[in-house]
Amino acid sequence: MAHPPSLSFLRIAIGILMCFGVASCAVNKQKEEGTTYDMMENITARYNIVYHGRKIIADVTRENFAAHQDNYQQLLPVLIEPTDATESSNTALMDSVIGKALDIINRKSNSKYINEAYLLTGRANYLKGNYYNAVEFFTYVANTFAEMPEYRQAAMIWKARALMQLDNLTEAGLALDTAFLGLESEKKSVGLAFATQAKYYLLTHDEESAITMLEQAIEHTAHKPTKLRWHFLLGQLLQRHDRAEEAYAHYSKVIRSNVPYAMSFHAGLNRVFLATAENADGESRVRLLSRMLRDGKNKEFKDQIHYQIGEVYYADEHVPEALANYELALRQQSNNPYQTSLTYLKLADHYFAAAEYQTAKLYYDSVGMSLPADFPDAGVVQRKIANLDELIAQLRVVAHQDTLQYLAGLSEAQRGAEIDSIIARAYAEVQASKDEVAKKTSQQSARRSPFDDIASPAATYTDNRFYFNNPDAMGMGEAEFRRRWGNRQLRDNWRFSDMVGAASGADTGNTAIALEEAAVLPDTAKVDSATWAANLRDTYLNALPDTEEKLAASHTRIHDALTHIGNSYRDELLDNPAAASTYEELLKRYPGTKDAALMYYNLYRLYTGVDEPKAAYYREKLLDEFPDALYSHIIRDPSYLTKLEQQKQVLDRAYEHVYTLYTERQYPEVVAAVTDVMGKQQGRQQTLSQLAYLRALAWGRTSTLDTFENALRQLVSDFPDDSLITPLASQHLAFIEANRDTLTTRIYALQGIDENRDRFVDEPTMTLWPQLVINRGPERPRPRRELAVSTAGQTGIRGNNNLGRVQGVAQQQLAGVAEVGELGPNVYRDLELLPDSATYYFVINVMNDRVNLAPSRFGIGQFNRTRYPGNTISHQLKGVDGESQLVYIGPFNTYEEAKGYETRILPLLPDIMKIPGDIYNTFVITESNFGTLSDFDKIDDYQTIYLEQR
Repeated sequence: MAHPPSLSFLRIAIGILMCFGVASCAVNKQKEEGTTYDMMENITARYNIVYHGRKIIADVTRENFAAHQDNYQQLLPVLIEPTDATESSNTALMDSVIGKALDIINRKSNSKYINEAYLLTGRANYLKGNYYNAVEFFTYVANTFAEMPEYRQAAMIWKARALMQLDNLTEAGLALDTAFLGLESEKKSVGLAFATQAKYYLLTHDEESAITMLEQAIEHTAHKPTKLRWHFLLGQLLQRHDRAEEAYAHYSKVIRSNVPYAMSFHAGLNRVFLATAENADGESRVRLLSRMLRDGKNKEFKDQIHYQIGEVYYADEHVPEALANYELALRQQSNNPYQTSLTYLKLADHYFAAAEYQTAKLYYDSVGMSLPADFPDAGVVQRKIANLDELIAQLRVVAHQDTLQYLAGLSEAQRGAEIDSIIARAYAEVQASKDEVAKKTSQQSARRSPFDDIASPAATYTDNRFYFNNPDAMGMGEAEFRRRWGNRQLRDNWRFSDMVGAASGADTGNTAIALEEAAVLPDTAKVDSATWAANLRDTYLNALPDTEEKLAASHTRIHDALTHIGNSYRDELLDNPAAASTYEELLKRYPGTKDAALMYYNLYRLYTGVDEPKAAYYREKLLDEFPDALYSHIIRDPSYLTKLEQQKQVLDRAYEHVYTLYTERQYPEVVAAVTDVMGKQQGRQQTLSQLAYLRALAWGRTSTLDTFENALRQLVSDFPDDSLITPLASQHLAFIEANRDTLTTRIYALQGIDENRDRFVDEPTMTLWPQLVINRGPERPRPRRELAVSTAGQTGIRGNNNLGRVQGVAQQQLAGVAEVGELGPNVYRDLELLPDSATYYFVINVMNDRVNLAPSRFGIGQFNRTRYPGNTISHQLKGVDGESQLVYIGPFNTYEEAKGYETRILPLLPDIMKIPGDIYNTFVITESNFGTLSDFDKIDDYQTIYLEQR
């Protein structure tokens, strides 16, 4: 009888079969789609590597979120991105994640977590700031694992984030478009996708779309702290778009939640400022803010509450109450430089708009002292501060000339009463300034200072490694200060006070303003009030534009000042709306201005992309009223300036060839060559006039006086607006008329160069120009530093077709005559380097020792002959170490004379110099310093220093 198998035997058999099954699975496990995985590699990859990698990244992300400090007075960032600090501190951890992921990629190729390894590598690179590497890994994941929605979507979203960190918004937008195409197929990353899209819209200034995306992100996100941040951000965005009720609801959600007190406070503060049913008018909002002011928990936020009360009053046009609260905001003890800067800026802008420029300047100086790096539009504020002095000076010109014209139009009795009123106000300001001095000590102790939080150096540092404890460093700093600013008294507003004093003589047409400015300074010396008032009255009366000539001069000052203001807003401050408003004011005042074409062109460029109807309006006005203007050609053909420059280069080469023919006495060839060029009627009129002049000289060498005279008259007729050659030809014609009896006896109008006769024509030299050669010496040349030379003056057009840098054509490009403007003293000038009185030269530094400068020097001679007739100004050449050629012109006896020459010649230099504009620059230098320019680097160093002194 057979015995049934025992239970133990069955167990052994089943165990053996299971082992075989497990072994077979471990060796070769097949998935439905045919991919082969190794189970042991899956287990080790998942639990030893992927789990730890995910956990490290999650921990770092959580720590970054916790460490982030939001500034609730700005738009909150949608996503908490890596910073320099977090990138540095997390580098080691991220490197460990990358190492773990590479272990899967390189050693566990049969694992199903290869996709996870690549995604972890991309995220680790993102958190350590290697965004280029991150983009490559995310792109690989999205392309290689396109059939796996979870990884494809996550990779495309993270790729978009990395591209936004690299400021590549175009590619980021395309990546987000791709991610949203498959959004429904994968639910895990939907919230992050909407948030990333919201960030993209904010970066592209589409806040309405960002609001929609944030609302979707909140619905698809479970992380409560993140949702509450987005509620606050939505409140901010809705408030900016005047959707008060919706903003109020989002702020209320924040207040009712368990959020940090700072967030709750700012939500309440912003909510109070909303005009809703609960606080519909300014009075109710002020009442709510005052209640917050009394709450002890808000002690550290009192500066913000006072500022918001000021904003409510300002919006309701209760200006005195607003200004009082702004001042109270500044007096609060606070560690918030953002709010301090905001308050100072508000006061500065208010006084600037009210034309109280002196007070505005003081507040702008305070803004500069406290401005944090993350302040919105910090660059705009800094540019305004840097260019404020010149801007205020021009605004004062307009205001003062308007005042003078108004006074000139009054009857004598009315004029006397108005001037009495001006004097009374000015004297009241003097008295007020004296009272301010008396209160200064107590106010300084109460007012917030940018230096309040700086600890005493002596209490903190004990050795000279700290700058202010190092006597050598302090001595160098003091010397540098004296070099730049001179000897200044240690007092409040030291910079502004001296600048006003210096400016008082800068503009002879604005002496009344200068007197008023000096009068209101706190340290004004005691003067006899009657004498002071009489002097101020005389200043106004003497400056009245009471004749046609004076009135025309006054209008010219206003016109030029408005042009300068508009250009300053456009180019230095990058404030395009203010620039457009200024240009339109100029056209409104002076519709017949000779610069109308330039104004139309500037307005067309400023409104392009911002207000297309206005852009089209000014474009049509320009084309209709000035069809042949340079700016009209530029609008019709954007490459017109490039073609113009190419024509100039061709004409310059032709001029150099004709000039050489003349110096070789091949006069018939000169006439033929010029006639051929002139027959084409193409190119810059300035160069064509110079060629016509050479032809006239050639005829003068081979023909009678009548032929030469007719050639000169034809030149004057053909080029009436030329400012270089036509005045010279007119001088020659006047000389002929005065000496006709003597000149008609000549066989040829122009006699031989060596004959004893009067040379009334500035002819090309028949011999080599005298040249001084300076060699550096036997020492080995130092490495050449790169020298950047601006070519803007060559074309007058700035590149870049965008509103941030609007193209503008230099006014002097179409000028008929280069006039000298009013030259005011430069208070920043180093008087040791550039003293008032010394022997000066104007220098053209040509950074090529092989170019032929004879044609260019001929043009310089023509300029000198017409602008400085009878003067002993000459132009000479100095070769420097086989590297550069210096054309130095002079001598001049004072700095002002040299600067005057520079101002006259610079607008015409592109026409005078027959070489490319990018190989030369200019500067003014004393004779003693000129002798030190023995090599390229010394010239470069001096030119750099000189630019700082201008």
